[in-house]
Amino acid sequence: MSRRCRLSRREFLKMAGIAASAATVGACTPTPTKVATMATAAPTREIEPIVPEMILVEAGSFQMGSTSGRPNEQPVHSVHITRSFYMAKYAMTFEEYDRFCDDTIGIRRPRDSWGRGTRPVSGVDWYDAVAYCNWLSEKEGLTPCYDVKGRLTQCDFSVNGYRLPTEAEWEYAARGGPKSQGYEYAGSDNVDTVGWYEGNSGGQTHPVGQKQPNELGLYDMTGNMWEWCWDWYGEDYYASSPASDPTGPSSGTGPHISDAERARRSGNYRENSDCLRVAYRSADGASYPGDNGFRLVRTK
Repeated sequence: MSRRCRLSRREFLKMAGIAASAATVGACTPTPTKVATMATAAPTREIEPIVPEMILVEAGSFQMGSTSGRPNEQPVHSVHITRSFYMAKYAMTFEEYDRFCDDTIGIRRPRDSWGRGTRPVSGVDWYDAVAYCNWLSEKEGLTPCYDVKGRLTQCDFSVNGYRLPTEAEWEYAARGGPKSQGYEYAGSDNVDTVGWYEGNSGGQTHPVGQKQPNELGLYDMTGNMWEWCWDWYGEDYYASSPASDPTGPSSGTGPHISDAERARRSGNYRENSDCLRVAYRSADGASYPGDNGFRLVRTK
């Protein structure tokens, strides 16, 4: 029998029967290494970013979720993406993210295990992913999407800056958008052709772009590294999700906002193939770096 997907911290606590109280979660949560939640540009140096190659995802409709997956993937429901958007061809890499760290006060380079370069960045919490989006937007002369006040973050989806995808945008793009062929994984029904997972990764991440892309030309949306989404995570959100441009629940669950869960997608190099399905949903505490990376989008 294939082993279960690795659980987030809160999923583990639920299965263990431990109440998600402030004391319990606090005991399991690493102490943040920084206080600032929004990047502050260092005044003494200027570092040029690496501008990502973006793929246009035309607006359209799709069936979100799975009838044969986990309960949090149900019910299957129609979703209309009314805004065309651009999505990065590849997940964020260490090479790209390191420039942000070197140019920003209070942000440390995340540790790597097998090298940096074009491997997908990992060990990035949700708040630093948001900070990167605003940093790159400002570097490119675009309007930042995020208004950050402490741990409270709001997103303006109408402006032209970089941001994280919503869960719906991520799944729509992973399925191939308007070019979708209905594959179980992002670009194929054969997981080995499109993704890195426990069965073929050798226990490590791999440089981006080595597997086949999906129908839109997006790489590594199956496995390699988890990717943060914008949404607060809601186990039963699909039952009440709006039909057009859903952006997730209005708030997260947890003893305080920094520990509340944000959605993540893709699966990673350590997971079994079930976790790499385009419909698979997962989440992690927003302030927890873990095995988490991200992928950029921009509203057209």
